[in-house]
Amino acid sequence: MGDFRGIDRNALFLLELNKFNDSKDFYETVKEEIKQGAIVPMRLLASDLSEELYKIDPKMNLIPTKMVSRIRRDTRRSKNKELYRANVWCMFMRDKHQYRYQPCMWFEFYPGSYSYGIGIFGSDPKIMSIYREHMLNNQKKYKAAISSIEKFGAFPDVFPYKKPKDGYDEIEKGLKPYFNTKYIYFCKTGTDMENLFNGKIYDELSEAIKVFTPFYKLLLEVHEKSIEKGDLNE
Repeated sequence: MGDFRGIDRNALFLLELNKFNDSKDFYETVKEEIKQGAIVPMRLLASDLSEELYKIDPKMNLIPTKMVSRIRRDTRRSKNKELYRANVWCMFMRDKHQYRYQPCMWFEFYPGSYSYGIGIFGSDPKIMSIYREHMLNNQKKYKAAISSIEKFGAFPDVFPYKKPKDGYDEIEKGLKPYFNTKYIYFCKTGTDMENLFNGKIYDELSEAIKVFTPFYKLLLEVHEKSIEKGDLNE
C-alpha cells in the first residue's frame, strides 16, 4: 500500500446527509470535508493500484481524477433529478469515450457496504455475439478464469436469452449460463466497513484484481476483435 490510508467514516455520513438534503447550498457546507475524506482517498487508492493495473492493460485510463466518480449527478438525461449521490466509485478501464463495450473492473462504496467486480462495460447483441464465438473457441481458458472468480466469492449477474444461441450445445455445462446471456458481470459485496476505514480494502482489491485478471484479458481479446470488425468501436 502506498499513500492510501482509508476512507474517513464521517465522510460517508456526510455523503448520505448531503443526498438527503439535495441542496446546492448545503453541499457547499460539506463539500471540502467530503472531498478530503472520500474523494481524495479514492484517488489515492486508484493511484496506488495503478502500477498493478498498468501491467494488466497499458491502455487503461490511470489518471485518478478521471477514474473516480463525482458527487454531483448529471441529471440532463435522467428522470431522477436528485442532485447528489451517496456512493462513490472508481473504474479500472480504458477511456470510455474512446472505446465502447470494453472490459472493466470497478470498486464502489455506499454508506453501509462496498462492492467490486468485473464485466463488459455496456452491452450490445453484436459484442455478445463476438463474446460467444470467443468462448466457443477458448472454453478451457474461460472455465479456469470463471472458476477462480466463483471460488473467490464473486457472484455472476447474467440475463439469459429465452432461446439458446448458436453454439449453446457445444458449450460445456458449467459455462452455459455465461454463454447464453445478454450481458456478463461478476460482483462481490462486503459489509465490513472497517476494511474501508483502516485501508485494508487495498489488500482486498489487490487480490481481487489478480483473480479477475485472466477473465479481464479474455474480455480484452473480445474487445480487440470488435475493433477489428469495425462496427462497434472507433
